[in-house]
Amino acid sequence: MKNTLIILLVALFTLTSYAQDGEAEIAVDIKTSEVFKDKKKRTSLAFSTKDNMGGVILGRRYKKGYYIEHYDASMKLVGSFDYEDKKRRGAFESAFISNNELVLIEFYNNKDDKTLDYYVHKSPIGKFTFKRELLFSVPKTEASRKEWGWFGSKIDGDRLGEVTVSPNQDYVAITLDIIDNDKETHRIFMFDNALNKVYQTEFVRDIKDRKFQLENVDIDESDGTIYLLGKAYTREKKKKRDGGKYQFELYKINGSTKGSVVFDTGENFIGSLTTIVNDGKVVCVGFYSERNDFRYKGFAFFDINPQSMKVAAAKYSPFTDQFILDKYGKDKDKELRNISFRDILITGTGEIVINAEEYFVTVITNTMPNGASTTTYRYNYRDIISAKISTSGALIWARNINKKQVASYPSPYLSYTSTYANDKVYMFVNCADKVRRIRADRLQFKGTSAKRSNLYVITIDEAGNFEYKKIIDDKDSDVPFSVGRGFLNDEGNQVLFQGRRGSKKQILKLSI
Repeated sequence: MKNTLIILLVALFTLTSYAQDGEAEIAVDIKTSEVFKDKKKRTSLAFSTKDNMGGVILGRRYKKGYYIEHYDASMKLVGSFDYEDKKRRGAFESAFISNNELVLIEFYNNKDDKTLDYYVHKSPIGKFTFKRELLFSVPKTEASRKEWGWFGSKIDGDRLGEVTVSPNQDYVAITLDIIDNDKETHRIFMFDNALNKVYQTEFVRDIKDRKFQLENVDIDESDGTIYLLGKAYTREKKKKRDGGKYQFELYKINGSTKGSVVFDTGENFIGSLTTIVNDGKVVCVGFYSERNDFRYKGFAFFDINPQSMKVAAAKYSPFTDQFILDKYGKDKDKELRNISFRDILITGTGEIVINAEEYFVTVITNTMPNGASTTTYRYNYRDIISAKISTSGALIWARNINKKQVASYPSPYLSYTSTYANDKVYMFVNCADKVRRIRADRLQFKGTSAKRSNLYVITIDEAGNFEYKKIIDDKDSDVPFSVGRGFLNDEGNQVLFQGRRGSKKQILKLSI
């Protein structure tokens, strides 16, 4: 009787937490560029940065180059540059502003010299005249990408190299995976905002390379300290009777000063974990399961003391009754699958918002009468998972927003982009003209073709109530927008999308 009463109360709350038919009063300022065409039909947003004058500089990637464009606050194009890859250039990994100059970090796989090169490109904001300088170069004999062994056995899942910029853009870290089968080794280069080298060091873990997985890299913006989160499959953990056969390890590095902490998952499994470094606090958050690494029962939280590098607190919070009702329409003891992080957001008071998505690929094989077969892939972008966690690790609220999108290829028009502003979570998603009502009076945002996509904004307030509103109707728009590839400004109150229909293109700026 008690459980029934709880579910009824949650159901009543659910009915009152939806705005009717997308008529919520959600203020979003919409500005668009002129509709334009360029000689390269297919482009995608690769980077963006504010110009410190109310405008924005963005880069659109095409097959062998970049369109670099400068828009003012009204989204009027005031400058552009076609950066073609005719002179042995690679990919731009990051972009930011330093001393009134646009700075681009380029990674170049130099096949002639057999080196991995990192370059910096600098140009005045008012006039694009780039100068290219070598930051450093590493022989391929020291650092190379070898991910797959015989018969598809995975050797090392670490990325070749990674560029990380601190939130305030004062520090830039470049980490390279160094070849060493017997030890996990990463070379770290730390630069300041002017690209002067602050320090260079190496991280070495005495474990076989294939048994250590680097999860993420974060920078403390106050002093350039770098944090490396790794997942280690040690001999000791392999003998565990219950839970994951691994341990998580967090390393703190600042020049020659190093520290570390090891924490295991107890009887639980953690399929995904990430580090947050913010305002002197260091925490790790993710999803946990009681069954295996591929299911999810709730949220995991670890508070790390950055001075002593010890775990101050660890909490495991199962999905709430509200979350389960959102997803299934009834009480159900079932763990989720196929969850991927989308965004980790920090509120003004230091609380953590986790935004994720159910994403999976289905493979369909059809066999013909003559024995021949065809294989098709379906890329499924399903429900949105959002949760808010307090600074002490308590789960404040968790919501599941039903969504059903599918495509025959990875589509930038599907999925969503999220941010946090005005004490609310904002999510931008494309869906059909009408939001469906499904069993138990729940809502479902259903996908449609890119040409018929309507742009919606969904908000979740401090109490966990969510509203939605259609902000762009497909009938009123020249192009659909790639909501899966949005770019946020540093404050999180503006987001950019590129739109395309055929050869027509347009840039959309939403301000909240």
